Amino acid sequence: MEGMTEKELSRVRLRFIDLIKSFFFTEPDAEKMSRWRGIFASLAGEHINLQFDAAVTECVQHLNSKNLTDLEDEYYALFTDPFTPEHVAMSASFYIDGRHHGQTLADFRGLLAEAGIAKDKDVVETEDSLVVMLDCLARLIEDEDSKDCARAYQTQLIAKYLEPLVDDICKVLDAHKAAYFYASCGKFLKGYLDLERGLIMEL
Repeated sequence: MEGMTEKELSRVRLRFIDLIKSFFFTEPDAEKMSRWRGIFASLAGEHINLQFDAAVTECVQHLNSKNLTDLEDEYYALFTDPFTPEHVAMSASFYIDGRHHGQTLADFRGLLAEAGIAKDKDVVETEDSLVVMLDCLARLIEDEDSKDCARAYQTQLIAKYLEPLVDDICKVLDAHKAAYFYASCGKFLKGYLDLERGLIMEL
């Protein structure tokens, strides 16, 4: 990412966030899987850092060894099946407060209000869910040119909310008997957040 202008860097960051959201927002389909294979084939030729590169390698291996049905079944077992006791929660409140809709959600809503961000009324997930937080991060990246405090809000979002949530989700996925590809996606996200933290500190 060296040598990029700030606008180019912002576009790259937004593309990464869009990719990561696509893992967790809805179940995989043929179009997504084809897109993922293309993106990770390109990333496999890059060298960013050990953590990020290792996650890319794992994702490539799973995408090459599994078919769409495998990924659909894995997604269902992890995120959709209403009858499993091993359902993977995706909200910060669940991990930090021990229950959904906890104080963490209220605190995060306060941060969004300060930043001037409102959740779309059509979005079902709570503001402290992983995908909505990633949406908020993307919005703050888009706001960098118009809002002086956008980077400060990015730092708060990542350090106080996203990183702890992703750490907990990764632990659950690593221990989950049904998780293979999505455990690697969690590692990829964790590696990307480490890059984000470095970028924000440098900007």
